[in-house]
Amino acid sequence: MPTSAPRRTGSFVLTEDVTVRVTGQARTAAAMLREHVFRQTGYLLAESPDGMLMVSHDPAMRGLGPEGYALLVSNDAIMLRAGTQAGLRHGVQSFRQLMTRDGTVRAADVRDSPAFAWRGVSSALLPPAEMRRAIDRMAAYKLNVLHVFPDGDPDALRDLVEYGRDHGITVVPELGPATVELLELFPSRWVHIGTAKLTTKFAGLLERHGKLPVRWHDGDAAVLGPHGKLAEGDDVLRAIATAGWVGELRTASAVAPAW
Repeated sequence: MPTSAPRRTGSFVLTEDVTVRVTGQARTAAAMLREHVFRQTGYLLAESPDGMLMVSHDPAMRGLGPEGYALLVSNDAIMLRAGTQAGLRHGVQSFRQLMTRDGTVRAADVRDSPAFAWRGVSSALLPPAEMRRAIDRMAAYKLNVLHVFPDGDPDALRDLVEYGRDHGITVVPELGPATVELLELFPSRWVHIGTAKLTTKFAGLLERHGKLPVRWHDGDAAVLGPHGKLAEGDDVLRAIATAGWVGELRTASAVAPAW
């Protein structure tokens, strides 16, 4: 559920005459929103300085957090605002959820930011088209980390990373000594090293390359961080998911991955 979403009545009806107003660095998010409207209704909304549908990037909106946004839908106008590109992307996804098949957008007054900094799924590498569809679905649910077990064509991996970046998804590889040569394909600060079977020597190698190793929480605590002391259901797991643990370093609460 959103952080704040008081119930409102009414709706905004999209027509081919509706125009989009873009302010600040919001052009990418506005293009994404216009694409979703076109797919749903066939309307190719034009841009206008006095458009009734406003997409605004406002860095002063720090109170919403690094991925927060505000979305107001009334009978006469729509206003999406955020202080970051991530927030704008999430706002576009909420706009999609409010839009019905006939182009009606349900009235809403949403202010939201993620409860968890690291929101991801884990997957083996699938054919490129399937991976892109997976990233599309992740973006729709406001997830932000795709943990993969890389192998195969480096060009396909590079395309996956770029497609993820364009949709606000950080691709985090799980590497071992045999696959460490793929490291340069992944700009993510994080590299997953699996379980405690991997040693501090390998973790040190990653750190020398400017990477922060992470691992499963059920590993040996002597290798990295406090994860090995936890069990499923432990209340501390929620705190770790909220704040984020990177090796032995704890990030600030609600700080999104810095890709």
